[in-house]
Amino acid sequence: MKSLAIIVPPQRLDIPMLLSCMRTWRKEYDLRIFSVDTCGVGAMAFDNIKTEELKDLNNECFDAVAVMDGVGTRDYLWDDIKVITQLQQFDRARKLIAGLGLGSIVLAQSGVLVGKEATVSNSIELIVKLTSYGAIFVPDDVVTLKWIITGSGRDIDAFAHAVSGWLRRPTK
Repeated sequence: MKSLAIIVPPQRLDIPMLLSCMRTWRKEYDLRIFSVDTCGVGAMAFDNIKTEELKDLNNECFDAVAVMDGVGTRDYLWDDIKVITQLQQFDRARKLIAGLGLGSIVLAQSGVLVGKEATVSNSIELIVKLTSYGAIFVPDDVVTLKWIITGSGRDIDAFAHAVSGWLRRPTK
C-alpha cells in the first residue's frame, strides 16, 4: 500500500477540505498527518484526527506529501524552514509533492515551482505571492506536472483525484 504524508497547520486548518480529500485517499493509501509544533504541545487533534510532529516525518517512508489549505497554513507553514526542507527532500527523491490552496504557496517557497506552471486561489495577492517565487500562474483548478500537483481549492475533489491518479501509477 502506498503512503501519503499530509502536512497541516496546527490551528485554523480547513477541516472540511481535509476531510473531503481524506474520503478519497483513505481507502487506498496509508495516511499520516503531520503538523509543526508551535507551542511545545506536540501532537494535536482536529475533530478526532490525530497529528504527529513534523520532525517525525521521514520522506523515505512515504510515496507523497500534500500541504493542505487553511488560514493557519499562511500563519504557521509559510516560510517554515522545516516544511520547506521536507518538500525539497521529496522533490530530490522525485516523490509526489502536492499543495492545495495556500499550500501551493509553501511549495513555491521551497523552490520546486520555479519556472513551472501552478495554481492557487484566484486572488491578486496570492497570484503575486506565487509568481514572486518564480512559478507561472495558470487559472486552472488543478495543475499536474510530473511529480508536482497544485490545486486552487475551488475543486477539492479534482485535487484529491489528481493525487490519487499519480499514486496509482506503477512505480519504476
